[in-house]
Amino acid sequence: MKTRKQLRSPQRWVEYFRHNAVSLAVIPWELGIELSPDERRAVASSVPEFQLGESSDGLRFIEMAEHHALQSGDVEYVRALKLFIAEEQRHGRELGKVLDLAGIPRIHHSWSDAIFRWMRHRCGLGLSIAVLVTAEIIAKIYYIGVREATTSVPIRRLCDQILQDEVEHIYFQCERLAILRRNWPGLLLKLVHGWHWMFMAGTCLVVWRRHRLLLRRGGYGFVSFAKAVFGELREAIGIMNPRSYHWPVALEKEPLVNGGRKDQDARGQIVRSS
Repeated sequence: MKTRKQLRSPQRWVEYFRHNAVSLAVIPWELGIELSPDERRAVASSVPEFQLGESSDGLRFIEMAEHHALQSGDVEYVRALKLFIAEEQRHGRELGKVLDLAGIPRIHHSWSDAIFRWMRHRCGLGLSIAVLVTAEIIAKIYYIGVREATTSVPIRRLCDQILQDEVEHIYFQCERLAILRRNWPGLLLKLVHGWHWMFMAGTCLVVWRRHRLLLRRGGYGFVSFAKAVFGELREAIGIMNPRSYHWPVALEKEPLVNGGRKDQDARGQIVRSS
């Protein structure tokens, strides 16, 4: 017998992000950022680029979400998305603090970050989220590598917090894709999932080429890095697949109304079969 998992409503995501913002791990910044020469080379070769990527203002993303809210009535999703973006910006600020304390210059432009932003700015909401999920999955593995690449207590503690955040970020974005794709035919779902595998393969190659010094120091070879990434993608595709959720037949095509769906169960939640 299949078990069922709940698909969190936008209201619950708002509550989660608000709670998380006041429940953060304490980072012992007073210890400073002490790095060996090899650690410094690895961090300086990679972290400034990720710091830049985490610092996006998300204005285009919010604009697309607001347009979606006008059509669906799902205003709570916009609130949740703004809190998500604030969390990403917190990552950027704290990574910037790591660089500043270590005396490593920040950067203001990266071609790979520019390409990701260009893609997100020219996609619709669904494809923009799919691109973002790709980046979030890469980040989840990347921050494991950063944590293991140094003995710095503040860096390791910060990576633990970011990794905890990234788990929920992936769920947040994948559940939204399931909602957006709930009326898609099965063939289209298979095609877009196939595209996601190919896009991730290309992204893996780019990230490995650019960040391999740090990733190797963090314990990853290319094969182990790719294996970890695709393992995460396999799980994410299961979460974003609307076929794994129970959508009541009589209500599955109704729009979102007043920040929530009409097809929620008695507890106010949509359920997911696994």
